[in-house]
Amino acid sequence: MTHTILIATDAEVRERWEKAFPTGSVHAKASAAIGRVGSDSVVWIHVGSDPEFARRMVDECLSRLGATRLVALSDTPSDSQAIELMERGVVGFCHSYAGPAMLQQVSTVVSNQGLWVGPNLMQRLIRAAGPSVTADTGSRNALTALSSREREVAQQVGLGSSNKEIARILSITERTVKAHLSAIFQKLGVRDRLHLALFMRSTGAV
Repeated sequence: MTHTILIATDAEVRERWEKAFPTGSVHAKASAAIGRVGSDSVVWIHVGSDPEFARRMVDECLSRLGATRLVALSDTPSDSQAIELMERGVVGFCHSYAGPAMLQQVSTVVSNQGLWVGPNLMQRLIRAAGPSVTADTGSRNALTALSSREREVAQQVGLGSSNKEIARILSITERTVKAHLSAIFQKLGVRDRLHLALFMRSTGAV
């Protein structure tokens, strides 16, 4: 089971997080978590609204705790802050007051070595990636494991479409899109939406 740790002093942030992860541990300072972070740990940090504090917190957790799966909770999330903190080593970024269900989704993705950012930024990252290198025959053959509908969904992800856009284009519900994505991730062995998009582009499927 993934070991989850929160570093925060804000009472509301702590309360929401503890509802999502009742067996997790909460600390007021990064120094208090020294020696508690293992290879399976996901470390959450509340970076508030001060950009400089956010940078210091990320750097401290990476250097002092050895955290490799670090999620930043921001009071004022923006694409620019997400990109800056990702460049420093963060693999997850979301609003400080996200609900327990959302926090659990983030944890699932990053625990499986994936990347979690907002949908708008994810679309920007996918579209900015451009054409990728040509995939090997094995990668291209993996697409045969997908149903025709799953392949259509995967192609739309490769084009940078959101779940809402995919649902509209394919005349299905967003819930159905999510179900197809879960199956696609499992069949292709990809971790998240960004990796799926890069996979689809590498195979020349989009």
